[in-house]
Order: sequence, then structure tokens, then C-alpha cells
Amino acid sequence: MPRKTTKAEKSAVTTAEASGTEEMAALPSESTADASDLVCPAQAVTFRLNGQLYGLPLDVVQEIQQLAEFTPVPDDAPALLGLIDVRGVVVPAIDLRVLVGLEPRPFTLETPMVFCRVRGHVVCLVVDAVEDVIDLPEGGLQAPSGLYGLADRMLGMCRIPEGLVLLLDIDRLVPDAALAAADASAGGR
Repeated sequence: MPRKTTKAEKSAVTTAEASGTEEMAALPSESTADASDLVCPAQAVTFRLNGQLYGLPLDVVQEIQQLAEFTPVPDDAPALLGLIDVRGVVVPAIDLRVLVGLEPRPFTLETPMVFCRVRGHVVCLVVDAVEDVIDLPEGGLQAPSGLYGLADRMLGMCRIPEGLVLLLDIDRLVPDAALAAADASAGGR
């Protein structure tokens, strides 16, 4: 029986088709402590990791799919699960739980993968559950506390009716090693 497509998946695919897979989003490159300097994206794709609500700006999300088989790569990075061939493009698959400091958990066929554009590449982020595409309140983004270990990889935090969403900065979140693994594999074809 086919799986029901969520609103987040439909919006992510529509956005990806409208913007093309090669277009990069302009995101802040440095963390700031002054909330007035933060640029809040209009919309975000939200997902859960260990019950906490996280988000990525909608303009960096290409598509959402269910779990696919990974090709393992010899790498010391625990977050790098392997590589996926998606329509002829080699994409690194990253366990986002591990990347943000959580314990890994087993995957199922229902585990979602969020494909994002980062620094001229496409990466696959494995998450616990995809929630929805939400509108973020203008001026509602707050700088993350420096006490939070993930603060340097966040755009900020935003309070929404569903709770506090931690908005991640994909450019600072994805390690260079994951992109290098995809480049090395693609060069060998």
C-alpha cells in the first residue's frame, strides 16, 4: 500500500522543482548573539529528533523520502551512514541524531530522509519523524544560548504553537568529510 504524502513532502518537492537542485540558499554564515541581526526564513520544514522539534529553512530542502539502502564507506565519522545513489547522483547519508549529539537508534522502512542542498552538494539527513512545513513568525527568531552545544550550528530558536523549534544552519551543520566522501565516490564512476 503506498504511503500517504505529507504536506511537508509536497511543499519540499514543489520548492525544489521551482528553484532547481543546483540553486543555493543565502544563509547567514556566522553565529551572532544579537537577535536583531538574525534573518528569519519565512518557512521551515520541521522534524523531530528524540522528541525535540527541529527545523531547516524550506529553501534548502530538496525532497523527503523514506529510508533507502546505503552503500557503506570507510570513514571514521560516526554520523556518516554511507552513500545513496539518487537518480544518478551520489548523496552522503548522515544520521542527524549522531550529528547533533544524540544516541543513534535503529532505522525502519518508515524512517524519513530529508534531502538538502548544502555548499553545492545534496545531502541526505536521516531524522526520526518529519512534521510539517510551517510559517515562521517575522522577527520571531532568537539567538541560541551559548550554553547549548549546538548553538554554533543553528540559525536560532523560534517559538511556535507546537513548541520551541531549533532552526539548524545546514551550511555549518554538515561536516566537510561527508561532502568529500560523496565527491570521492562520484569521481570513481
